[in-house]
Amino acid sequence: MAEQERREQERFSLHLQTKIMAESRTGITPFLEFVTADISAGGAFIETSRPLPMASRVRLEFFLSLDELAMLRFILARESLKAWQGERAWVSATGVVIRVEEKGIAVIFDQNYQLSAIHRVDTAPVIGAE
Repeated sequence: MAEQERREQERFSLHLQTKIMAESRTGITPFLEFVTADISAGGAFIETSRPLPMASRVRLEFFLSLDELAMLRFILARESLKAWQGERAWVSATGVVIRVEEKGIAVIFDQNYQLSAIHRVDTAPVIGAE
């Protein structure tokens, strides 16, 4: 018998540029740049060879378009939506690392999250080597 899917939100394989800042018992990391493997309205799996500790509180920034935002059914502050200019923007969320694997980490977004557009730009900045 196949394992039943436990997720409430639909998952999408979007490779979004992602920045993460983590808080753990050892302190706060600076923003690190990664790429999401998949994402839903409830969380994301981020590919990394340098996983963050389990239960780390994280602030994430995703570089996405309005179409990707609508597909993911994210909640965005009305003021941010009105101010959105260009095709893509950095959008922030907070959450917790709930799983650490060899290929990356799983983050669940805070339950009462609301995303905010934090930069309005048309092109993605260059991602540095991991």
